[in-house]
Amino acid sequence: MEAKSEEAQPFFTKYTQQVPDGNIVTILEEQIEKTYSLLHPLSEAQARFRYATDKWSIKDVVGHITDNERIWAYRLLRIARGDN
Repeated sequence: MEAKSEEAQPFFTKYTQQVPDGNIVTILEEQIEKTYSLLHPLSEAQARFRYATDKWSIKDVVGHITDNERIWAYRLLRIARGDN
């Protein structure tokens, strides 16, 4: 799925090009299932494991993704409201 040039800044093209074609709701539902099946079997120790002291754990990465999603949801809410 490719965004039209007026829909997004060029910086975001690398992200929008990764969205597969199809029904976005179905894609997101499948993504939730895949993520759960990947992460659910991990123990707390595995989720917190860092291969070096300055590297992120799986929990850190998931937290970062969650924070990013929250920020984008807020931005989209403001856009939908027509806020400046």
